[in-house]
Amino acid sequence: MKRKFTLLILILCIAGVIFAQNSAKTDSRAGSQNTLIRVDGNQNSWIKSDTDGSASTNTQTIESENVAFTTTSEGIYISNVSGINKIKLFALTGQLLLNGDLAQGHFFIPVRKGIYFLRINNKSFKVVCK
Repeated sequence: MKRKFTLLILILCIAGVIFAQNSAKTDSRAGSQNTLIRVDGNQNSWIKSDTDGSASTNTQTIESENVAFTTTSEGIYISNVSGINKIKLFALTGQLLLNGDLAQGHFFIPVRKGIYFLRINNKSFKVVCK
């Protein structure tokens, strides 16, 4: 009886690992994927003020110098008004997820729900994607 129980636990653990690996492969925002998507067109609805009634309760908006960003459950929307800004995105564990330069325009970084640290030039921000 004890051997059967141990074997059952072992099979369930292996099945859980296989399922987790398959789920990560199909998730476009999985793990160490460093993706920055440039979006053209009018994106004025991305950056919403705190007084905007249409703003969802799960968004975070911060404006700093020439850069503004909004977070949602899908990822981080960044609007760079002018110039080139250095950007780094870190996971809560300290892992560097994205490193690069942003030119003028609108960008999207797909990330999972969680807490991140976004560094724009020499300023750091805690970013919460709910």
